[in-house]
Amino acid sequence: MNASDPPPPTTPRDPADGRARHGTSETAPEEAVRALLAERPSERAWWEICRLLELVPPERLDALRAEALRWPAAQRPMPDGWWARWTSGDVRPHHAFAGTRALGRLDHVETGTVDHPVAEDWAEEDDPATAPPVVLPPAHAADQPGDEARTAYFYNGASAVAAPAGLRWLALAAAAEWHHNGGDIARWETTRDAPLVWYLDGTQFHDECYDLQLSPDGDLAVAAVEGAWHAWSAATGERLWRVRPHAAGSGEGVEEGLVPEEAEVSMDDLVRFGFSADGRRLAVGTGSSDVVAVLAADTGAVLLRLEGDDAFGPVALDASGESLAHAAPAGRVVLRSVPDGRVLAVADTGLSSIAALALSPDGEGLFVVGGVVGGAPERAGIGTTARPAARRLTVERDGDQLTLVGQPLLRPREFPEGLDADSPAAAITARACWTPSGPYGFVGADFGSLLFDGAGRTLWADPANAIAAFTPDGRALVVVQEEIDAWFLAGLERPEEAPEEEPPPGRVLLAGLPPALAGPVSAGGGESAELPCSHWSVRVAAVADDARALAFCAKLDRDSVGRPQVLCRWPDGGAGERPPHIRLLPEVPGSSYLSDLVFAPSGEVLARGLLGDESALALDEVGTGTTRWVYTLPPVPWDEEERLRVAFSADGSRVALAAHVTGRVVVLDVRSGKPLVSLKTGSARDWSAWRGVRVDTAALDAAGERVAFGVRDAASRVVVREVAGGGVVPVAAPAGLRQVTGLAFAPDGRTLAVAGATHRAHAGLWLLAVGEETGGAAVPPVTAVRDLPMFDQPDGQLVWSAAGPRAYFPGSHGWGAVWDAGARRTWTEIPFGSADGGVALSPDGGTLVTVTQFGARSWPLPLPPP
Repeated sequence: MNASDPPPPTTPRDPADGRARHGTSETAPEEAVRALLAERPSERAWWEICRLLELVPPERLDALRAEALRWPAAQRPMPDGWWARWTSGDVRPHHAFAGTRALGRLDHVETGTVDHPVAEDWAEEDDPATAPPVVLPPAHAADQPGDEARTAYFYNGASAVAAPAGLRWLALAAAAEWHHNGGDIARWETTRDAPLVWYLDGTQFHDECYDLQLSPDGDLAVAAVEGAWHAWSAATGERLWRVRPHAAGSGEGVEEGLVPEEAEVSMDDLVRFGFSADGRRLAVGTGSSDVVAVLAADTGAVLLRLEGDDAFGPVALDASGESLAHAAPAGRVVLRSVPDGRVLAVADTGLSSIAALALSPDGEGLFVVGGVVGGAPERAGIGTTARPAARRLTVERDGDQLTLVGQPLLRPREFPEGLDADSPAAAITARACWTPSGPYGFVGADFGSLLFDGAGRTLWADPANAIAAFTPDGRALVVVQEEIDAWFLAGLERPEEAPEEEPPPGRVLLAGLPPALAGPVSAGGGESAELPCSHWSVRVAAVADDARALAFCAKLDRDSVGRPQVLCRWPDGGAGERPPHIRLLPEVPGSSYLSDLVFAPSGEVLARGLLGDESALALDEVGTGTTRWVYTLPPVPWDEEERLRVAFSADGSRVALAAHVTGRVVVLDVRSGKPLVSLKTGSARDWSAWRGVRVDTAALDAAGERVAFGVRDAASRVVVREVAGGGVVPVAAPAGLRQVTGLAFAPDGRTLAVAGATHRAHAGLWLLAVGEETGGAAVPPVTAVRDLPMFDQPDGQLVWSAAGPRAYFPGSHGWGAVWDAGARRTWTEIPFGSADGGVALSPDGGTLVTVTQFGARSWPLPLPPP
């Protein structure tokens, strides 16, 4: 919404008529503005406010800003007249009331046009000081000789944007065409129709750039394409230099002729740029090839080069280009001296990933933008993605020694729930800047975008992905989706505190882990050095009755691939009210990958299904954390689809282990660890499919005398066998069963409950008769949850509680459900998919716990009175 149309008839055109519009002729303009701001926001009222603001003396504007900022920024667009002055460099105090300006769409960029030209308000064609340059596409960019008006190609969207201080034009990079062409890079005028200034013709490349930067004076544009760093004149599109950092031989080649064409080229290496405020130097950091360099901006000469595992992008320079900041492994940042490359200071940010850096102009502060898991108890058991976060570090000097001291971690709120700040999209789109008002950060991901200030306050958010760029003067943020908008930081300020989030259901059992489990984490700012529950998603979890104990797998060290198993105990009860006893379960040599976890009904022992060089079942004492015994399956070739499922009998005397790919089911004595029966399902002639037989899950009856398991080859079915001798037990056939996600025997053993997916993509429950009186008809399912896709993930859970069967159905598309067969209702919906967090039902079905990187949460799950 821009003020492009003439004012309505009721709007006075003469500024002298302004006072007469609201009240008497003596009414001050600010009183009229205040009255309009008290009304409900509307387009007509805003245009009148803009007209009156021009009559308010500048020294009185501050008294009105707080009231104006209560209006949504999207309903405070910058009028054409203000925009014309802004882009010409005539920024006036009342312009700070505007929140946004719609610049156009990507199809405007393709053709070099704008919706609302305003350049004629202030520029003359024959005035070289103000007229925009008119530059035709380079000769090689034309489709045919004489085709001077070739358009850019932004059909697949934009991959990067850069904005000069005046916003009179933008540099944009197009996303590559998947089948052949790379992305165009061009300059687009925002105030008038004009031919594009071409920097790069995508038909000559196959790559796209993810960071496009302009020098602070707007004279130089830089980008990385196909492993080379390019610089162009921003005004004419002339290429000034090219550096290929991975060229064969010693050093970089600046001139194209100095670099062999067969030199290494990488289109997957994310490159980040950062200019010094004086524009003399340019920092460059790569993501996967671990190169950090500082160049002379005008020539491309390499002034400093770092290469190795401890130096990579993003990067930032101070105002003079004498200090360089870059990222390092495990969430660390490094501050260096540019002249000699000497390390001045190193700090652990406490972030799980670093996506953008900004150094203060004086080099005394560093703003780090990225993602973080843990440290947010309100997200325990719910949050499954890294939340956008930032930390401000200050430089403290003790003689020649420098130390980076961390301030409290900033955790913005009020952003889309699906925004994952550790995603590849966030690494590409994140930006940071340091303005006279302080630092700002932007993060965009597949399911949300966010702008926040140096106090962690959310200034703007959107549920869709976006790319963005700050202007060098820090006055505006340009956001590109299909639409292109400018958001003015002064008009986005938050005068009030953000509202408190509604508390999630249930109670928090665990919000972090003691640092002794994996070494201390430096958090800075006086914060606790508590570890997050995991740096990666928690896939497997188990809980004992009444939450007396909890176990889950976790990634505690960001530099290690190991995922140890954590055991938490509340031996005297009071889970969530008192801190637990926490320890790591013992490692099993040769079996390091956890596939399943189950507590015995008594809660005294815990069974772990482990994969690795050998597949094994380990039984651990919950009280002491020691391993009672380990049973190893016969060795078979490794299969990445292999998974183990474990189940106890109701009396706790026996435990079953089912191997998904090998099709083996073993029942063992809990006390001794000796196998009682070993069944190989692939031996039956009628079970054949091109992938072979797959066993989905297993269950034992109350005394452990019968074992049931789901079998999948050409179709899914359920098999029940006697533990003594392995004889087949008759069981009714389930009708329409596509995949088994859970099995549970009734207490009397005469009924078997089957949870799974139907052929119609619903979650269903089958109650099958077991024994001689099964009959011949297939049993239809009870539809539990409609339209809940569960694809190739047999990792749900089913228990037979005092109220009847209760099932956790693991969804594939971002949510799951816990359903009660007795009440025929869904008790709760799990706000994440089966691959994003751990979900556990206790053996008696009375306790439901979810575990994520942010902690563990117990959900309300009623049981009938005894």
